[in-house]
Amino acid sequence: MQVERVKTNGSAIETMRLMHCMVDRYYLDMAPYAHYSLLQIYNTIKAIPFREDPPEEETLQRPIYTMQQRGTGGDCDDKAIVLASWARLHNIPFRFVAVRRPDKEQLHHVFPELYIMDRWLHCDPTYAFNVLGREREAYAERVYV
Repeated sequence: MQVERVKTNGSAIETMRLMHCMVDRYYLDMAPYAHYSLLQIYNTIKAIPFREDPPEEETLQRPIYTMQQRGTGGDCDDKAIVLASWARLHNIPFRFVAVRRPDKEQLHHVFPELYIMDRWLHCDPTYAFNVLGREREAYAERVYV
């Protein structure tokens, strides 16, 4: 599949499954960044502007598209795909986590966790103010895929 974007049905579980497929197909997009440390790639992804999907549409971008389109940016799932692809390139186990805040009715945000030093490390590069390894808030619900 040589597409740059994939549309999903909007379901968090389906979206995360498609995100895994994108990582499996396109993780080599991250080869130019293979020499980056986790902190370097995390900070690079954080610096990419946040861009929401069009209204009523959920799309996923392959990693190189997100990395090369910094002016356009990416949303949480796009940035999660990039970081997970870097992890796959380094044989670091990862999982996607979809979450819901207490004031929301449904899952609304996704980020990766990487399994490093016998624990799952929170790695949410979505927003510039996020910190590697630290959650900003308590979530009402979590789903792991």
